[in-house]
Amino acid sequence: MGALARVHAALLRGLPRPAGLALACLAILAAPSAAIAGPAPSQAIGLGAWLPHSAEHPRLIDRFAREVGRRPVILSLYPSWSRRPFEASVLNPIWNRGAVPLITWEPWSSTEEGIPLREIARGRYDPYIRRSAREAAAWGHPILLRFAHEMNGTWYPWGRRGANTPRLYVRVWRHVVRLFREAGAGNVQWVWAPEVNEEAGPSGALPLLGAGPSHPYPFARYYPGDRWVDWVGLDGFNWGKGGEWQSFTTIFANSYDTVIHLTRRPIIVTETASNERGGEKGAWISSALGEEVPRFSRIRAVVWFNEAFSGVAARLDSSPAALSAFRAAVSSPLYSLSRGELLATPHSLPSGTPAPPGPSGGYGEPSFVERLLPQLRRNLPWSALAILGIASLLGICAALGVRWSRRWRGERA
Repeated sequence: MGALARVHAALLRGLPRPAGLALACLAILAAPSAAIAGPAPSQAIGLGAWLPHSAEHPRLIDRFAREVGRRPVILSLYPSWSRRPFEASVLNPIWNRGAVPLITWEPWSSTEEGIPLREIARGRYDPYIRRSAREAAAWGHPILLRFAHEMNGTWYPWGRRGANTPRLYVRVWRHVVRLFREAGAGNVQWVWAPEVNEEAGPSGALPLLGAGPSHPYPFARYYPGDRWVDWVGLDGFNWGKGGEWQSFTTIFANSYDTVIHLTRRPIIVTETASNERGGEKGAWISSALGEEVPRFSRIRAVVWFNEAFSGVAARLDSSPAALSAFRAAVSSPLYSLSRGELLATPHSLPSGTPAPPGPSGGYGEPSFVERLLPQLRRNLPWSALAILGIASLLGICAALGVRWSRRWRGERA
């Protein structure tokens, strides 16, 4: 991470003391120009998307393809445990358009009441799981199945809360996979997908200049093992709230490095997007897809979460600049990976190189002052003290300067 990125990270985690602010200014002056180091891109990448309501209205897939200039090879769906997850009437339109369905199978009811992991492990839901497995096998085409995703977070009932433990999650994952295999659903490829491991804090920022405590979401202990997993997925977003603006590399690098030491399975970015507010989304997309993603050697596909949610303007058409940048990025041969080529990806890849250093600029980040202002508003007492302290220092320096100047003139006279 460059000097400018470290300064920005400090601002995101808390307003520095006057001395820290002075160091921050020096770091900005010393920061290099925008650049991304790392190996040259060496493999094609598949384009994927989550398109709300596309299950009921498949023509939305065609509209998306026209909008961005390329057909997606992965289409996401999010069925709960209150419905059949592998209905041919839903999956066929996806397959007929050259894409493979990515089924995010969420163990909760239609009212979002969680299905307890312990009850799944005890076999209470085995009849439903077996019926679903037989339906998947009967469909016959390959399916990417992402079961109980983001288990390392606290926002889902199956996540890191209550009686749930990594050991229980692994037990449940293996139990579900075993039932599918016993039902002959060999066409199902299992996608284990945690939230990015924000080891450096909730914004992915490194603690610096008096930053607050981190809030890690470590996921390595939730990994079920290579015998039970075909792909690794990672979910991460540029939230762009409250002055926070992160490059793709800042969001994913830590997790990517964890994964390549955990397994040799190929990686899909199963959810990502950027907010429109907080920076320049078009520049973020150009940097992320055009410069950063291709330098992660184990990433084989990127799925854009094309929906506004939680105050995040994530849709690609949130602005003409964002849509134009996306069209330009995915028009590259880098994003020409077909469905067949994606599904032919070996499930054991070379260990790969570590994540590249992130860009020191050029990914739509706001200026230093633009990032400072939200922090000043959120920390008014600290802001007032910092400004007062800086003003006092400047006043003292000015007074000393005037006094020294008068004394110097007097001596010369």
